[in-house]
Amino acid sequence: MTDYLQRLTTGLALILCCFLAFAAPANAETETGDDNWTFAGSAYLWAAGVEGTNAAGDEIDVSFSDVLNDLDGGIMGLIAARKENWTLIADIIYLRIHQQPSSNTDVKLKGFVSTFGIAYRVMDADSLKLDILAGARYFSLDVDLELDIGGSKVKQSDSEDTIDGIIGFQALAPLSKQWYLSCYADIGTGENKLTWQAWPLVGYRFEKFDLVAGYRHLEWETDDGDNIEDLNFSGLCSVLRLNFNVCVS
Repeated sequence: MTDYLQRLTTGLALILCCFLAFAAPANAETETGDDNWTFAGSAYLWAAGVEGTNAAGDEIDVSFSDVLNDLDGGIMGLIAARKENWTLIADIIYLRIHQQPSSNTDVKLKGFVSTFGIAYRVMDADSLKLDILAGARYFSLDVDLELDIGGSKVKQSDSEDTIDGIIGFQALAPLSKQWYLSCYADIGTGENKLTWQAWPLVGYRFEKFDLVAGYRHLEWETDDGDNIEDLNFSGLCSVLRLNFNVCVS
């Protein structure tokens, strides 16, 4: 039962991170002055697959479609606020997953992910805009497993939470008034040995919103003794970004 719980926790917990979006709102520009706060909100979907190994040496291979089939509800939201050279970014995700892999097994999972940081623009040319950033990622997971063995209910629960500091950059290169290329990358450590990601994107700007698409890759290497040894997940990501400006003195 312990091995099963470890595999389930590994596969489903880390797919939660596949919904993380961090830099997309801050990458796109608006036509307002530096004296005003500029806000952007995003809805996004990352169709990522997950591969890796857990502490028992079992291979992890979870498809995005499997997670969607078991999704029981959730909230995903990201907002960025920019003024002059500074950008504040916050991402909050809450998901519930309910899985019944067999007639006598019931699994409920609740996950919370928060990514937050601050970026500073070090280059603001017409051909390239570059920010450096620092922040952190927090991850919390609760899993409840219930087995029906000979008419008797056996319950087991597991929980895990980690936080890692990150540093990175985000860059935007306008191709025209509507089209632009952007890239986000970070690397960090803390309660895990290492985490890093890279996310190239191409975007098209409409009057009130942007459509952005790209390919994202994220890796996570944990400390010895954890349920997860290493993990990498990657896939296509699409973002709908809404722009709204608020004047705050």
